[in-house]
Amino acid sequence: MDQISLSLNKDSLLSFFKDFHTLTGIKIALFTELGQEILSYPQHHCPFCVSMRSSQAGNMACEISNEKSFKRCQKTKKLEIYQCHAGLIETTAPLIDNGVVIGYIMFGQITDNPNKSQVRTALSHALSSYDSNNYGVNAAIYDVDYKSREQIHATAKILEACTFYVLLNNMISIQSKNFIKNLNSFLKSHLSEDLSVDRLTAEFNISKNKLYDTCSKYMSTGIAEHIKKLRIEEAKRLLKESDLPVYAIADKVGFNDYNYFCRIFKKEVGLPAKKYRASKS
Repeated sequence: MDQISLSLNKDSLLSFFKDFHTLTGIKIALFTELGQEILSYPQHHCPFCVSMRSSQAGNMACEISNEKSFKRCQKTKKLEIYQCHAGLIETTAPLIDNGVVIGYIMFGQITDNPNKSQVRTALSHALSSYDSNNYGVNAAIYDVDYKSREQIHATAKILEACTFYVLLNNMISIQSKNFIKNLNSFLKSHLSEDLSVDRLTAEFNISKNKLYDTCSKYMSTGIAEHIKKLRIEEAKRLLKESDLPVYAIADKVGFNDYNYFCRIFKKEVGLPAKKYRASKS
């Protein structure tokens, strides 16, 4: 099953990421709305982050730290600068397409502490806390890039402007048409089944907010209303083209309560189901 996804102009986007890194010396990465990394430059993590992710606990802590920042940006729709679980500085900027967050651009793996001895001690302690590889306080693993707070905030402003730039130049876009097509195909094939929001988000691997926002934007209606209309349209077709009793049709299009189906059908169509069938014969 195809899922809602991002369409990328990878060559242009990678060139842009390289330029950003050349200017700032900072790693930059693109994530989907669900937090999956799909492009970065440089592709590798800094040595400290590689060591942190060497253990299951350390890797999970990194993923949770990212996820928390994505959720905050999803809620506020604003860029944020924060400390990750290991004490490094990260910045996350939401990519917003017509009011819908479709992904995130992040930079980080830097420190705002100019005292190298303090940084090494703190990072060594962080690795030990997660049973990650620790090669000693004097190893190059702890030579995390330092940026002043002024540099970090200036870079964050540039990043925020960049989110508009990449959307304006179609480096990143949402494949909404494919999603709507796939969604409708799935709904029409499963009208008699449970079509709850929980099932649909699991089926298409998207968040509830993305499902609501995308349906509202591209179908001009909520998902529940859309499903109801599809069920009523299929009921109308079956009333016209089959000899199935009305109660069987109600069940076939997903209405387990026959009386509820009759009320909804009359409200939507303007005629009771039996009279509608008679008018079409």
